Amino acid sequence: MVEFSTNAEKAEYVVRSIESGKDADTVARELGYKHARSLDVFMRREGYYKEKGRNNYVPTSVKREDGAPTKANPSAKALTVMALYKDKQLTPKEIAREVGFENLREMADYMKSKGFVWDTGRSNYVPEKVIASEEPVLNGITEEIAISESVEVHAIKDYLLLLQYLESRKEKLVQLLESDISGNLPRYVVPGVFITKSVHMSNQLDQMIRDYSAENNMSQRDIFEIALIDFFKKYGYRREVEVLLTKTN
Repeated sequence: MVEFSTNAEKAEYVVRSIESGKDADTVARELGYKHARSLDVFMRREGYYKEKGRNNYVPTSVKREDGAPTKANPSAKALTVMALYKDKQLTPKEIAREVGFENLREMADYMKSKGFVWDTGRSNYVPEKVIASEEPVLNGITEEIAISESVEVHAIKDYLLLLQYLESRKEKLVQLLESDISGNLPRYVVPGVFITKSVHMSNQLDQMIRDYSAENNMSQRDIFEIALIDFFKKYGYRREVEVLLTKTN
């Protein structure tokens, strides 16, 4: 990996290498970068921009395409921010971290101080004079909201997936939310003729039923009815139970 004592020497090496015929990816690898985009970020920080005609970096000189003067006072950092937005490879939060800001608010304040404002139509910062001639300048809060919305749009998809999942489990959620958590037992009026049914079970479970019946002054028949009805409602027979309980003797 080629090393330099200063960033200025490093930037000059990049310009000379591309001028000699090397492509940006090759130069990036020589300098230890994984891809040309990282090299581009470095060059913009050092005050260079890539001139399309030459496909090489030249010292920064900013002016409007129509030659009109602007209020913008660009710096290498501001130019890097706009270049990264234009590349559309990183999210706004990632751009802020890449350029050295703690958050979007800090980046927005910095760009504002340099004479740039957020243009929602272009999804990028532009000189303040440009946007003033087309629409009212976004104030700090609106600007932050506009940026945040573009950052978090992808998160909405995650919420939609969650909502779809909850909708598919609606019946179970309703049952859970409407279940009685107060400790009061539900009472059901079950239609039909009562019969005697013998059931084989563990003697310990039988004793538990007897104890509960005695302690709570509740018949064993009621215990079994509540247990069976709740079981059916929970495990696939909810509709059948609802139909049963709406019948009259």
